[in-house]
Amino acid sequence: MRLSEYEDALSYLYSLERFGVKLGLDTMEDVMKIVGNPHHGAKGVHIAGTNGKGSVAAMISSILRKSGYRTGTYTSPHLLRFEERIAVDGKPMNSHKLMEYIGRYREIVKDLNETGVYPTFFEITTAIAFEHFRDNSDVWVIETGMGGRLDATNIVKFRTGVITTIGRDHTKHLGNSLPKIAGEKAGIIKEEMNIVTGERRDTLSVIEKRAKDVGAEVFTLGRDIEVKVLSSTIEGVEARIRGIYDEYDILVPLAGRHQADNAALAIAAAELMRHDGIFAEKSAIISGIRGTEWRGRFEIVSKDPLAIMDAAHNPHGAEALKETLVDTGLWGKYTLLIGMLDDKDAEAFAATLVKGAKKTVVTEPRYRPRAMKMEELITITSKYGDSEGIKDVGEAVDTALGYGNPVLITGSIYLLGDILSEYDFDKMRIKNIN
Repeated sequence: MRLSEYEDALSYLYSLERFGVKLGLDTMEDVMKIVGNPHHGAKGVHIAGTNGKGSVAAMISSILRKSGYRTGTYTSPHLLRFEERIAVDGKPMNSHKLMEYIGRYREIVKDLNETGVYPTFFEITTAIAFEHFRDNSDVWVIETGMGGRLDATNIVKFRTGVITTIGRDHTKHLGNSLPKIAGEKAGIIKEEMNIVTGERRDTLSVIEKRAKDVGAEVFTLGRDIEVKVLSSTIEGVEARIRGIYDEYDILVPLAGRHQADNAALAIAAAELMRHDGIFAEKSAIISGIRGTEWRGRFEIVSKDPLAIMDAAHNPHGAEALKETLVDTGLWGKYTLLIGMLDDKDAEAFAATLVKGAKKTVVTEPRYRPRAMKMEELITITSKYGDSEGIKDVGEAVDTALGYGNPVLITGSIYLLGDILSEYDFDKMRIKNIN
């Protein structure tokens, strides 16, 4: 495989972003019909929510693999390589296979364009994932891209679903109020479905109403599922969880009390999948949670000096991150390295995390049309603490480490990917990528 061929294939796929975000299922159904409706008859779990979708998906996937099932997992966005979005048994799709799919879908898109149908980047990516999973997996773990009701993934009809929590994000497309956002995410609920949710506020009533309307059942954290955190350290969380059918003493290898909640949702979903003929023994559930790998979630990328990466990017995520910083004794002691996209609530995000930082270094994710300009973000962070701006992400890391404090890198998963691509934390220097 020549690098130029691979880059050309991905460049074509990304070119479909010019059609923007198109919420609706008609185009997706057209594409699926052409490729033989690979989602028909599939078994799995559908996951929606504002935060925690990826962590829950990773945990369920790990449990299912420990249970002996070939497991296809679809998440977005990726951290370093596009292929991470479409994984079977924890391994990203082969690059050669991805190129084959893109080549074929190029012709499908061309034919559809001639009839006035214009599939988006996410629709074609989802179609590729579904075809790949049909041929290579027993059970699917599918994360929505945005919302739920009109998300391209919502053509699946699974017996089990998860709605993590509801927060303000993607308000341009999903609405400005929590009930509206909850209504969109509750759109994944279908007839005879078992839904697990971590939502406990007024928005829970929106989820429960949708379930009642279509004949589904809702299991909620705090009522049907209980979590008791035993310890929370920089290495992870120990917790006692009462699921739907059993109790578990678990170790979650992801830091933060919220990860115990995510684990409880994953466990309950794995338990409920028995109604679809998918069985996970207690031992597989415990070892699956313990074996979960999910990068960019309070990930320690360097121990000396201490540097941590977290993909938090909205106010709800910032609050969870603050709680983890307090638990681990880092609150008030760190240098914050931050970069964000321009459609996020940077004001509320910065108001939470800059206040706990000794120093803030502002940078800008590379090559992103939606990247928030460094100059714009620094006008926000400066309201809450001592801030400086360095546009080059590699130089920004060097500068942040130079202050001699633990470094927290956050604000966008795209920023995390840029830094991992360009900075060598083993040698503590910018990579030579020329």
